[in-house]
Amino acid sequence: MFIKVLIMKRKLTVLVFTILLFQFGGAMAQQGKFYQFKLIKETKVRGSKIFYKGLENRSKESQIDVDGIIQKKVGLFTRTYSGIEKKKIQNHNAWTKKPLFEMVNSAEVADVIIGGYYLINTHVEIQEKLFYERQTNVGGAIPYYEIRQTNAAEVEVVISYTYKDKSVDYDTIRIVKQYERKPNTKYISVNQLLERCEKELVLVSDNLFRFYSADYIWYKFQKVKTKDKALKEELKGAGDMLAAGEIYKLGSLYKRIYEADKTNKTAAFNLAMCYELIGNYPKAMEYYSEMPDFHVKVRMKENNLLFDYLKSIGANMILNDF
Repeated sequence: MFIKVLIMKRKLTVLVFTILLFQFGGAMAQQGKFYQFKLIKETKVRGSKIFYKGLENRSKESQIDVDGIIQKKVGLFTRTYSGIEKKKIQNHNAWTKKPLFEMVNSAEVADVIIGGYYLINTHVEIQEKLFYERQTNVGGAIPYYEIRQTNAAEVEVVISYTYKDKSVDYDTIRIVKQYERKPNTKYISVNQLLERCEKELVLVSDNLFRFYSADYIWYKFQKVKTKDKALKEELKGAGDMLAAGEIYKLGSLYKRIYEADKTNKTAAFNLAMCYELIGNYPKAMEYYSEMPDFHVKVRMKENNLLFDYLKSIGANMILNDF
């Protein structure tokens, strides 16, 4: 029992020491969990201003509010990404905290007009089918008839993107659900099939308009030293700044340390990481070059892929500085 208590005390001591190691500012390395944003696939939106024209219902059916579903999903372009606080993941990327695109009320001022049409079709077919019982005697198989009912529901959505130069592009969604009524099986009505079509449409359209993802990773800051007494004193609070998510204060501190000594590569590296966290990738690349790192190179390649793509389609990019 005494040995177990001693081991537990040693483990607790190590844990406390580790926590202090990361909370103590200045000389000790720091790390934190932050979001990294990645491009999933390209979107057909071009320009920052979107006008939603709406989808025309070209069928007699109207059980599903297809237009309402698509309009809501188009709104993904103008929603902010606030992060998930319960997981203690911090997001300081300026251009993900404000809309990348905006909805406008006039087609004349829009960079892209989103419209199109949809069709909802249902079908019920009742047939009398011939079957044969298994042969059990010399007389052969006995024929019999059974009524079989086939229910079907289909939703087809064609989304158009009309650009300023009058060119047009399209996305198409087609969902089909079928059911054949057989003996001793649960009956599924046409309305139930339509409900299944609606649920799948919500999922498919969500993936259609979600063009980037957010994954959390650990960012580890380097151990920084400085000969400047005032900056050295301020550097003691670096751990608290990081824990509090005060990236702009932290970035300002590392920038002043680096400007006071342009040979301080670790300060340049930490400054670059602060620029990366606020979404200013061009500045991050500039300072990362002072202290190249393979893992950073791989990560920044993904960062720049999304960043360059958003710039190419005219998204509202916000680049802040320290």
